[in-house]
Amino acid sequence: MKAFKITETGNFMTKLLSGRTFDSFLLEEASLSMQVTWILDGKINRNFYTKEEWEDKTDHPFPLISWSEVRGHMRELIRGKKAPASLSIVLQLRPDMMEQMLASEGYSQLTDNIGAMVLNIRYDGKEVTLVTGIALKSFTLDRNADRIWDEAMGRFLASCEIGYETQL
Repeated sequence: MKAFKITETGNFMTKLLSGRTFDSFLLEEASLSMQVTWILDGKINRNFYTKEEWEDKTDHPFPLISWSEVRGHMRELIRGKKAPASLSIVLQLRPDMMEQMLASEGYSQLTDNIGAMVLNIRYDGKEVTLVTGIALKSFTLDRNADRIWDEAMGRFLASCEIGYETQL
């Protein structure tokens, strides 16, 4: 687990809400506090689909909705003259992207024990902080997945020209 304090909030929020920067992520949940608090659950609602639609996984290949499908709605909720009082977003790296990343690092065997690689985004009205995390399926002392995810997030932020300071 590693914390990244974003040094340019406006640049980050533009990339999060208007760009494609985070499109390789799925939304687990989000909370947005403004004049009211909006809470979004990223789980795909099976009851919305017919049986045939549900069995055809092309529209919903993952159990969570993609960030790209939600970010426009979040942008519209935030739009206005006042910044939100707070914002909390929990994203998961898409499973196929997780597998690709672990394989490229030579750790594809870790895939079976990882439930999700998570990115927690917190805005407190002043600062944005990102915190990485790993959801494991079973306990292990092996911290290679944590290290790989932390390092990959640092490289990702740098490649997207998102300034940050690492926090302890």
